[in-house]
Amino acid sequence: MESEKLLRMSSRSGSTLKPLLIRIGFGLVFPFLIEVFIYIIYTGLRTQDFQFSALLLIIFVIIPILFLYLAAPRIIFRWGRVRNNIDLNLKSNLQNVFLKPRSFSLKDKAVPLKDMELKLSKKEEKLLVTRIKTKLIPEITKEAENQYAQNFVDRSHTTRNERLLTYNESLYLFSLVSSAILAINLILIVILRWTSIELDFVTLDQIVNNTNIIIFSCIFAFLMAFSIFLSISSSKKMCELIPQVLPIIYYESEEEREKRLTQIKAIAEFPISNLFVRRTQKELASSIEEAKKNLLLTILTETISWYYRDEMAKATAWNLYKEMLEDLQISEETKEKIEKQFKYDPTLELISSHILTSEEEQAIKADLDYINEKIENWNKIRSEEQTLSFLLIYRSLETIFRRTLSFISTQPEQEEVNFLKLIDILEKDKILSKSDVSLLHEIRFKRNLLFHEPGKTLDLGKQTMEKLLIVIKDILDKIKEKK
Repeated sequence: MESEKLLRMSSRSGSTLKPLLIRIGFGLVFPFLIEVFIYIIYTGLRTQDFQFSALLLIIFVIIPILFLYLAAPRIIFRWGRVRNNIDLNLKSNLQNVFLKPRSFSLKDKAVPLKDMELKLSKKEEKLLVTRIKTKLIPEITKEAENQYAQNFVDRSHTTRNERLLTYNESLYLFSLVSSAILAINLILIVILRWTSIELDFVTLDQIVNNTNIIIFSCIFAFLMAFSIFLSISSSKKMCELIPQVLPIIYYESEEEREKRLTQIKAIAEFPISNLFVRRTQKELASSIEEAKKNLLLTILTETISWYYRDEMAKATAWNLYKEMLEDLQISEETKEKIEKQFKYDPTLELISSHILTSEEEQAIKADLDYINEKIENWNKIRSEEQTLSFLLIYRSLETIFRRTLSFISTQPEQEEVNFLKLIDILEKDKILSKSDVSLLHEIRFKRNLLFHEPGKTLDLGKQTMEKLLIVIKDILDKIKEKK
């Protein structure tokens, strides 16, 4: 049942017929229909003869409408100032996009930026900047226009930005066509003041009343001004949305990137332990997880889509960039360095630099909160609570050891590594001291007794538990220094 529901949702989001009809119907056909019906109402009120034969006019505008729709992507991209916006964005941020790697931090976690300093002579840099402005950026914007023309037809509408873009495109087309029609109406008002217009299938009578001329002129002028305002506002919104939908090179501020990651972390790391006691946490666990999933679904979809677009945009633009560098006869060494800088993404480095995943951090934090609470009253709590605290800290140690191993090791392990082997490896890498190793072997032995000898009670003191907490802190501190 659930799979069928997801399938239906997928087919609806992937359908392109509905948004296509919206853009044609609302953006292009609707303004012409309004114009025809205005004429019918006007002639009907004047002569008491509603000339519905004027609907035949719509037949004569079907072909122009189809041509307008086919040309709509070019019209939007150029008249809507999208092309100018992308061009200005790249030229204004040329150094950040093409000549030096980005860098930012998230919650005081610095990105481990690689040594990517590009050393060019002033003459080389000036020539490179000039060619980027005059050749590379125009080619990138041209490629962006081609991508937009394709996206205009087969957009999937899986993200909020895609749906917003379709809405603003429809609004822009509607306001643009309406502005043109209203401008024609104003011209007709002037002509009809002096003469009528008679055609075989329609007659536009002369307007002899000056009051009517003023009223119609004011109405059409007001509507045209409002349409122009709508076209400008929707154009600005399209300029913002198109780079967020298409895989094109576009400079996005580091604050926006950081904001995206912060939103995800804020939801994933919701501090439930600070709001409820452990018993209530367990009762609300399923509700909180469901709420997280619902909130994360939209944000993760947009974020994954953003990473895909970013990677695709860099790959496409690099082909053009590389050709330009070859034309300038840039050395292979410099070319490789420019490629590293151009494709470098600090957000990926930031994510990969974390020792623990968000879920692991959350689980360990909750366990350690519980353990600290029990250690304070270690000699007063029941043996079952002592045993649970011990098993939780053992699990935390094993999780941290495995993540530490994956961080310091360049080669993936071919077989499952048990706790004993983890201790040996970390000792060799000087992550664990000899005293730590002795302590860990002791608790490993006690843990095996608990599992292999049912009914065995835990013989562990408060000081040992405190030492294990110190081991966890020391390991995390050492890894932090290695970042």
